[in-house]
Amino acid sequence: MSDKIEAPKTAICPEAETKARILDSALTIFGEKGYHQATMAEIAEAARVGKGTLYWHFASKEDLFAGMVEQLTQGINLKLKSVLETPDQPFPELLLAFTKECLAYSYHHREVARFFMSTSQGFSEELRKKLRKWRIEFLALNTELIRLGIETGYFRPDLELAKVVTAFTGMLFAFGERQLLEENWNEIEAEALFIKDLLIQGIANKSREDQIDEEKT
Repeated sequence: MSDKIEAPKTAICPEAETKARILDSALTIFGEKGYHQATMAEIAEAARVGKGTLYWHFASKEDLFAGMVEQLTQGINLKLKSVLETPDQPFPELLLAFTKECLAYSYHHREVARFFMSTSQGFSEELRKKLRKWRIEFLALNTELIRLGIETGYFRPDLELAKVVTAFTGMLFAFGERQLLEENWNEIEAEALFIKDLLIQGIANKSREDQIDEEKT
């Protein structure tokens, strides 16, 4: 699976192809050098366009970075929405599919995931607001998933929704961070299964709980 940013299937004009090539090159350069060390000149060279063309599409490096992140986040959000809208899917399977999409995204787009998991020091207030907005959109999808878990009886109805969402999102970020440090694509399936089982079955030793209950009686 490639890290490249694909142009929309309906966009076939040269201008759209040029913009997609710029975004693809930006992902590569930002990933290799980081946001602050990357330069617009390097991105223009990688995209095989002149600096004038680059600045015609994106007014600044920050504007280009924001465009890159927005396109990628829209992509993962569409995938997650598609998972949530899958008809007649048992909740445990839906939870597994949702989690796998998140972990796979972290693996294949490690450069962008790193910005979401780290501080936004050095970014403008406008860009920080955009990053917060995209994170809120991601949290909204997580909230919809957890609410489904409660409605279908897989999660306890007495739990506070916002806190469960926070815990689940923290798990996704924690396991996603492993994707930033390790080449463990083969473990995504196993890690998604672990998260699913942990949420559905819990972490407590049921036999020990039963033993304690018997001792109390």
